[in-house]
Amino acid sequence: MLTIMITCRGGFSSSYISAVLNRQLKEKGLDDKVHFLYKPYDQYKNCDRIDEADIIFLSTRLQYVSGKLAEKYPEKPFYVIPTRMYGLVNAEDYIEDAEDVIAAFRETGKNPFCFEGEERAIRNYRTVSHRKWIAKKE
Repeated sequence: MLTIMITCRGGFSSSYISAVLNRQLKEKGLDDKVHFLYKPYDQYKNCDRIDEADIIFLSTRLQYVSGKLAEKYPEKPFYVIPTRMYGLVNAEDYIEDAEDVIAAFRETGKNPFCFEGEERAIRNYRTVSHRKWIAKKE
């Protein structure tokens, strides 16, 4: 099972988003393959639940701490969610980005990971997974 942890500053948006995403998974019959959980950034002082995640998605506002978190947990890939994608809450897009980031992280070791040209998440206006975005451009 793929487990994606979503993190925002206080846990308010990430708790809502993870609940919506898990509801979408259940509706699509994917809840036995993928699970979303959340953890507020303020709780990263302790390591609880971090081991449950295969990848950690950070809200755009946490990009400034992504490097520090990647240093603290080097075995976990960190990824800053594009601003618009964070708000649109589409489980399929989140899953595709998670799969692609995990594969790239294993190949390159780059952490926190970002796709080429997406170094500044706040300026990334992509609304679909990177995979779909690239396919649209071709």
